[in-house]
Amino acid sequence: MKSQINSAAKTKLRNRVVNILGSAVLAGSVLPASADLYQVTGGSVSMTITEGLASSVDNFDAYFDATATRAQTLSDPAPGNAPFAVNGATVTVVDPIRPYGVVPSPYPGTPGSTRSPQMTTLEFDSNDVLGSWSLSNDSFGFVGNTTLGEQIALTSMQRWTGPFSGALLYGDFGLRRVSATELALTSNIDFLNADFADIVNPTISVTDDTLTISGDLLMGNGLYLLDPSVVPGTDFGTFTMTAGIAAVPEPSALALLGLGAVVPLLRRIPRLNR
Repeated sequence: MKSQINSAAKTKLRNRVVNILGSAVLAGSVLPASADLYQVTGGSVSMTITEGLASSVDNFDAYFDATATRAQTLSDPAPGNAPFAVNGATVTVVDPIRPYGVVPSPYPGTPGSTRSPQMTTLEFDSNDVLGSWSLSNDSFGFVGNTTLGEQIALTSMQRWTGPFSGALLYGDFGLRRVSATELALTSNIDFLNADFADIVNPTISVTDDTLTISGDLLMGNGLYLLDPSVVPGTDFGTFTMTAGIAAVPEPSALALLGLGAVVPLLRRIPRLNR
């Protein structure tokens, strides 16, 4: 009877070893050994925006960080709870990047009731950032209605006032690739993936552990749908992203994680033979 129990136990352990080893092999096959893939670990975007070029971006009123609720961004007094600078008609803001893998709260949020903070999902080849960045389709005014590719998520919220009642909010931005030469900065408050601004022919560089993306902000079609005074493509600011990056774990490292789980099981098999 003891022999039968030991035999069944050994068979069960061997099956677990095979499953773990198989998982390790599959993990090792997820990425080619030559891949030079990176993830964003943090950083920030500096934006300058020129006020008054359209009604929807007439007057920068307040700025809020990731902790402010939708209700607070609408009702709290100016200047909000995040710093910004004004020099004549030019506003400068710094918007922190949400690191890869960090899940915000609330997520995914309820448009019209809560904020809709975004996740950073981009994994990129440092030798070809745009080419390895999965594409989102660019429908007029909105991005990703049929194909939603990877993005880099920002975390702050802008409030604007102007020749209209109430206030307009833009923020919880996502930076997405929409063509071989163009990025879109999408706003995700009330209307998701709205094309706030486009960055055409951005300057991109990877140096050591830093990814830099810069270019001019051009008024997007999402702003035009909101405000007919917008002329899509009008240059209304600048965009400079400086992001920390880290390499995606090598396949060999993932396989070693599987082997680490196997060794204790292998040690148990001889004891069952006693």
